Amino acid sequence: MSMRILYQKIPSDQRICNYYRCRQPILRNIDRDKEGRLYHHGCLMSAQDESWRCRECFLVFDGTEAVVEEAQVIRGEEYREHLRVMCPHCGGSNLKSMGGRC
Repeated sequence: MSMRILYQKIPSDQRICNYYRCRQPILRNIDRDKEGRLYHHGCLMSAQDESWRCRECFLVFDGTEAVVEEAQVIRGEEYREHLRVMCPHCGGSNLKSMGGRC
């Protein structure tokens, strides 16, 4: 399927990038991964470059397969929110970065 057809078939309010670092509306450079999720082309390339290895089930996965949850960290008297990457197979958060943008 031509990527230009996606702009006409998918309404603009549903064209949101699935990369956990982006989550912005897609206005141009639309791309799909093997699961059919929409990304900016550059975000898809960055997500495929990231990789982790789960230390519990030893699965190696990239940024398109990662499960992300928001977590709160307490530092002193401050609460900070950040994204925590989890294994898509076992749900473990004990991961080792295998390079890329981590």
